[in-house]
Amino acid sequence: MSRRFLVLALVAGVATVALAVPGQALAKNRSAKPADTILTNARICTVNESQPWAKVVAIRGEKIVYVGSGSNTAWRRFVGPETDVVNVHGRLVLPGMVDSHTHPASVAMSSWHVIMPWTYDTTVMLEFVAQYAAEHPVSEVPFIYAEYYPSDLFDTNGPNKAMIDAYVSDRPVLLEDFSDHACWVNSQMLELMGVDKNLPDPVNPDDPAAVFVRDAEGNPTGWVLEGAWRYLADTMYAAIGWWPPANVTPELLYNFTSFLSSKGETAVWDAGGREATFASAAALEAQGKLNMNYYGSKRFYTVADLPENIAILRDWEAKYGSNHVHLDAMKFFLDGTNEFGTSAVLEPFIVGENDYGELRMSEDDLTTCMLMLNDEDLDLHIHLVGDRAFRVACNAVERARAELGEAWRIQVTLTHDELIDPADMPRVAELGIILNWTPHWSGGYFGTMSADWLGYERFDRMYQFNPIIASGGIVDYGSDVVSQYEAARADPFFGMQVGHTRVDPEYPMQPGPGTVPLTYMREPASACLSLEDLVEGYTLNGAIQLRMADQAGSIEVGKLANMALLNMDLFSVPDYEIQNVEPEAVIFEGKVVHGTLMLP
Repeated sequence: MSRRFLVLALVAGVATVALAVPGQALAKNRSAKPADTILTNARICTVNESQPWAKVVAIRGEKIVYVGSGSNTAWRRFVGPETDVVNVHGRLVLPGMVDSHTHPASVAMSSWHVIMPWTYDTTVMLEFVAQYAAEHPVSEVPFIYAEYYPSDLFDTNGPNKAMIDAYVSDRPVLLEDFSDHACWVNSQMLELMGVDKNLPDPVNPDDPAAVFVRDAEGNPTGWVLEGAWRYLADTMYAAIGWWPPANVTPELLYNFTSFLSSKGETAVWDAGGREATFASAAALEAQGKLNMNYYGSKRFYTVADLPENIAILRDWEAKYGSNHVHLDAMKFFLDGTNEFGTSAVLEPFIVGENDYGELRMSEDDLTTCMLMLNDEDLDLHIHLVGDRAFRVACNAVERARAELGEAWRIQVTLTHDELIDPADMPRVAELGIILNWTPHWSGGYFGTMSADWLGYERFDRMYQFNPIIASGGIVDYGSDVVSQYEAARADPFFGMQVGHTRVDPEYPMQPGPGTVPLTYMREPASACLSLEDLVEGYTLNGAIQLRMADQAGSIEVGKLANMALLNMDLFSVPDYEIQNVEPEAVIFEGKVVHGTLMLP
């Protein structure tokens, strides 16, 4: 287990205290107050450097009161007439896990989307859409929203509206790209939104990457980047007299949060920022059905609109904040994606001339935003994928910290971080930045389209986090799922398998130039993450990002009793069976919220 546990806790401003072996205990005398539940004969991965492994854990109320080796009788001091002493027969126990970046609202609201067959054959795809349209008349389905087509299906010119028109032209049709940063629409949809050669791009000046791709004459081709269509969606909906579900409900949100809970997640960070989502989370808590800590954020676009969006976040916190619902961070998109050449890079793309991508905010303005957020005691979560965006974000943190000195308080998390210049990797630890990654992307999830823009030398340098971990940087993990289509990939054990092997069992990497055919691993093998680092990232490091490492993230005396009892030992199962690991019981704040401790 990593030797960074205590260091990481100190970075987060957390003071942890470990009592001496044979076990940690709140009570030192032989008449300790009885525990409610004691798990014995366990294999407990504590994620606590002072006591990495244990065999016994005792729980009283919401808290852990004893963690010990089991080689002595110290734990028996916590046994009373009402104590449930459970022999778990050597099963692995992990701390409750954290999904540090995901989109519950998008998952909840996507239930009406059409799921297409996964194929690289556009004829098969479009025939499926045509058949769906034939079976569902316009009166029943006035707008077809289907997902997904592979991100590397087309070259850098993208798809064309005429291809869909040949199959479905009686209603608007949108086919979503696998990255969720692009889509392909038909002529009917463009016309209903009023998109033609006379409509300027971007449709929202504060979101310059959101554009309708044009041909040489300025006509929209049908390829749409960064959700530009959403700014005109109401025009289309009004024209067809139909609107999709407008708000997240507690019931829709529960479908996803209960799934996360069943996989051992006891906290989540919502990167979406919808008021109805937080209202639904608060409603679930009131009903006793939330069973996790729910953290949220609000997106902003410019320095000018930051104060307004801070005020909105404050309003949401006042309405919905509670013991388990927290809104304490702002989110910003600094660049786009590598798959579509909308990232910000240090060396130009291999497509076009001297194209370095586009930053959505200057270093000066980003520094100003950090200073403003520090005054407000609000943390910052930055979407970025290109190495220039990463450097600019680090520079802004360095400048803001230098200006504020000891008054620097906020926590900056950089999410995705797909391409990082090696010279900038040590800065994560040096600047106290948190790096957030999505392990289930580590294999072939997005194909090789980014190589069309970056070239294979940079493509093979993507997704490199071991040097950052080795230098003491904090790396945590989230699922970043955005639809019901991929919701199952939010399973942290699935993420661990892909992050550890760099092989995606659902969407394996296709061989590229210079690779060995049929290996299907995303090279290089040296970028595979260790299981120890993955567990640490999903538990303690996630708790650090949420500023709750003094309460959760490890199995230690005094912390909340959040843990998962697993059916298999992920450290000993074959690498390609890690995804089959399942919690037999999930404990949140001392209560079993999934499964049972009544084991055979």
